[in-house]
Formats: sequence, structure tokens, C-alpha cells
Amino acid sequence: MVFGFALVMTLVGCKRGNEEVVTTEPGSDDFPSQEGWNSELYLSKAGELLAVVRYGHMMKYDEKKIVYFDQGVEVDFYDGEGNHTSQLTSEKGEYHEETEDVLGVGNVVVVSDSGVTLRTEVLKWDNRREKILSDTVVMVTTVNHDTLYGVGFESDPDLNRWVIRRPWGVSERRVDME
Repeated sequence: MVFGFALVMTLVGCKRGNEEVVTTEPGSDDFPSQEGWNSELYLSKAGELLAVVRYGHMMKYDEKKIVYFDQGVEVDFYDGEGNHTSQLTSEKGEYHEETEDVLGVGNVVVVSDSGVTLRTEVLKWDNRREKILSDTVVMVTTVNHDTLYGVGFESDPDLNRWVIRRPWGVSERRVDME
């Protein structure tokens, strides 16, 4: 799911390397090498649709090797057979070209087609580990309508196997926490 977003940005033009993810925005004296408004990208690999990305405004900085999305991001993800798997929305986003890490910032919501919903303020795709991560407060609503909260989150790209750090929650049934 978020892995697809990383692949999306890879197809836009990315490089590999080691760069720490920093949540900064461009200064008034910085000028992007590319900009785009109200656009939609269809991303595929070997003819298979991976994702459809919609954004309000994008700024690409070649020197910093960062792409900023500052007016809303919506990404629909697809599996290898072309089936829709999930959707991510956020107010802002960043793509770090050297690491291929992706950051969603502000009202981040991921809804999987399997019925799991994740809400947080900051969500990172760690490309090297192929994991979705958050160090902030998260809320996960499961298929069984259980609502779990925590500070810290880690998951596979499909939200099938996830861990909430420092959890608390609400359930209408007994939940085994071990």
C-alpha cells in the first residue's frame, strides 16, 4: 500500500542512497526544479497498475532530492492483479529520493479494502525495511470494529500484520493482548 506510493515516486524519478528523513519544508529562497498542480499520475511496473496518485500541488527539488506535496495527497493502491487494495490520504507529503522513503503528514488516513483503517498525524514508508511506521499517536479500527490506540505503529504494506506500541483501546469482545 504505502510501498506502492514509494514505487510511484520512484517512477517519477528517484535515486537510491542513505539520507535521514527530515520533515522540513522549502524556504522562501528555495526554488523547485519542477512543480505540478491538480494532477493525477498513473503508475505501473511491467504493465501492471501500482497506484493512482492525485495531488493539489507538488514541488520537486533536485539539489535536495526531495519532492514536497503541500496541498493534499490521495493515493489508490493496486495489487499485482490490478485489484484495488487501499487508499491513503494526507494533507501533505514528502518523498526522499535517495532513500525512497515517503512521509505523509497531517490527518493521515489509510483505509485498506480488507476493512482496517489507520489514522495518525505522521506516517512513514521505510523503503529499506519495507515497513509502514509512525512514532506518533495512532488509531486503528479493525474489521471487527475494535478501536485501538497507541503511540507508535509498525506494519507490513497491506496492513495485515501490524504492531501498536503503548496500546490502549475499546472492544465489544474479549481481546487477547498476548
